[in-house]
Amino acid sequence: MALWAVLLALTIQGRTASQAKLLSIGNQLGENYSESGILATHVVAPEFPFEGRSLFSVTVNGKSVGLYNDKSYWGGLVHFGSFEFSNGHEITLKIIYQKEIKSFEILPRTLNLKSVKRIAGNAVQVKLSKADQKMTLIVNGNPKKDVLHLFCNSLDTVAPEVGNIEGFKKLESRKLYYFGPGYYSLKNKIGSQQLNVENGWRVYVAAGAVVYGSINMSRAEAGTKVDGRGMVFNDEKNPAVILGVDNCKGAEVEGVLFHGHRAQCWQVVVNQSQNVDFNNVKILCTRYASTDGLDVVNSQNCTFQNMFIRANDDAVAIKGLQNGSPISCLPNENLFFEGLQLWNDCNCAFGMGAETHAAVYKNIWLKNSCVLFSYDDPNHHEKMDERGALTICCLHGTYFRNLHYENVEVDHCERLVAMGFQSSFWFGSIQGDQTTPGGIAEVTMKNVNTYNNSGSKIANQISLYGWHDKDTPDKYVDGVIFDHVRVNGQKINSTKTSIFKINTLVKHLKFK
Repeated sequence: MALWAVLLALTIQGRTASQAKLLSIGNQLGENYSESGILATHVVAPEFPFEGRSLFSVTVNGKSVGLYNDKSYWGGLVHFGSFEFSNGHEITLKIIYQKEIKSFEILPRTLNLKSVKRIAGNAVQVKLSKADQKMTLIVNGNPKKDVLHLFCNSLDTVAPEVGNIEGFKKLESRKLYYFGPGYYSLKNKIGSQQLNVENGWRVYVAAGAVVYGSINMSRAEAGTKVDGRGMVFNDEKNPAVILGVDNCKGAEVEGVLFHGHRAQCWQVVVNQSQNVDFNNVKILCTRYASTDGLDVVNSQNCTFQNMFIRANDDAVAIKGLQNGSPISCLPNENLFFEGLQLWNDCNCAFGMGAETHAAVYKNIWLKNSCVLFSYDDPNHHEKMDERGALTICCLHGTYFRNLHYENVEVDHCERLVAMGFQSSFWFGSIQGDQTTPGGIAEVTMKNVNTYNNSGSKIANQISLYGWHDKDTPDKYVDGVIFDHVRVNGQKINSTKTSIFKINTLVKHLKFK
């Protein structure tokens, strides 16, 4: 059941430390525990470059969950960890914060939880029985500071049978790279910080495994897979894309957490590929900037389901990066995103562009998803007019049509929607070209809801802008449908509200 109403009621205000019982923070390193077929927890890898002592501790049924961390741009400490349990088996989470909890939010609102309650001035208890949920705890009303992300995974029922093998193994006969629980540097294991996955091979990163380096799948076909419940990460000493899927005609990625730690680079890239499927993947980077979470580039017929993505740039960016006129480039077409949780500390939560060297952006869906937090830019707040939680920024003239945003919950954002055409990006560092024709049409926003107002000048703004300039074709934003779109509970029925900002090249807007 959805507990958003209950969770709002539990955003408790006004307790002082003298009034509230405070619990001592427990084991932050976690413990290796396994109850066969029921529950598993893991210690953290001591080789991981932590950013200080954890401010949270988590137990599940009394067993400690190992937590990793990284800094937020605003000086907070972002914590994350995972465990596994049998779907349908009720578990109890106890979360203790080192400081007082004056208020809290548990997101997203669509979580399937049994109960949530405050058990002390610095502790929260959650009961649940549905696995493969991603849960975020924001304390004291400040998503910019200390936050906890928990990945409540299911037990992996399709883990490869490897007998008594421990650690790392490359099994030629089975086309399998196996990483058991523990820490691994790819450089030490394979002689390179990048693992290039051969066609038809499987890379399995077990729960409790932490792999330092990057993985690349190139020209792979169906049957090529990266999966498991463990983590692959890089840092500033290895600033590379953590997972690359390049020119593939079929590949699968499932379950793994990809973490960019201190490195200022894109995290996961799907480039010029078809028939690629992602499921239950987590992508996390808190560093500023150019740290996109998921970039989908000139690709077709791909699905992305049940994912958590946090980035200090675009959480999801759909780009056209080929050379030549857009009409001569591969399209971004038939892309389906469902069950996503998105968090961007900079730029956009779900964006198309800025680079748009693609023949068309067509038949793209964001469905049954949520934006936990979306911020335009820490250094240029309210000054970047192309940024929003849901964005189309067309730098190179092309067409966008048959785009769908359906059942999208937005908890914290600045600008809600920005759709239009630009001459350049990031203070002229990326130049656009509007000499080719283009337009934005057949866009449906259905059951899109926001729940907070930041108080900024662009809070929940909907900005739509066509293009007119001499010697270039006019480009229109034409036929956007707002079907039960609500801002802070208020249904939007017309453009006669202060949240709309539109120019004269916007036409045929419809409201239902």
